Order: sequence, then C-alpha cells, then structure tokens
Amino acid sequence: MGAPLEIARDAAVVVLLLSGSFFVTVAAIGLVRFPDVYCRMHAAGKAGTLGIALLILGAATFFAPSEPFVAVRGGLAIVFQMLTTPGATYLLAHASYATNQPRHERTEIDELRDFAPVYPDDEWGHE
Repeated sequence: MGAPLEIARDAAVVVLLLSGSFFVTVAAIGLVRFPDVYCRMHAAGKAGTLGIALLILGAATFFAPSEPFVAVRGGLAIVFQMLTTPGATYLLAHASYATNQPRHERTEIDELRDFAPVYPDDEWGHE
C-alpha cells in the first residue's frame, strides 16, 4: 500500500474514532444531566448506538489491511448493535412506564395513557 493511501486510511480512522468518542461522551453526559429515565434512555439509545458503531468501524478500518476478517466481524458487531440497542431501550421504557416511574414535571402530554397500562407496586403484591 502506498504512503498516500495509508495516510488517507489513518485520517479516516482518526475521524471515525474521534466521532465515535464524541457521541459516546454525549451519551454519557446525557445520562448524567437529563431529568428522568425516559430522556436518559433516549440519550443512551441514540447517541450511544451511533458512537459505538463509529468506534467499531474505526477499529475495523485500522485492522482491515492486516486482518481482512476483522471488517466482517466489525460489520456484524455494528448490525447486532443496531438491532439490539433500540429494542432494549424500548423494553426499558415500557417497563418504566408500566411501573409508573416518575416523569419530569415539564412533561405535559401522556400519549400512552390510553394504550399502555400502569401497574403500581401495590397491585402486584409488593410493599
């Protein structure tokens, strides 16, 4: 591989890793700063998924010339990340809503009220 191609690949790796680190950092800040569980899951689900995908893509790009199968494994890891994280955040949000977790005081609209039941702990036999 020629020197200009190596420089371009290294520059792409740097951009991918820095972008992924930025999105993971934004997700971490969102987990700390957002007011309720629903907003926090949004930060972790969106920015975290994109950040992890960019980090995996950067690592796969770096190691692909010496180990070609790394690109395949990296692609599979990104696909599985994109498939599982949104589903997991949906299930956490539904469980939070079903157990009547408190929402931020500025939340005015509850569009799920007519569709999703809320089960307080006393109805399940918990004290």
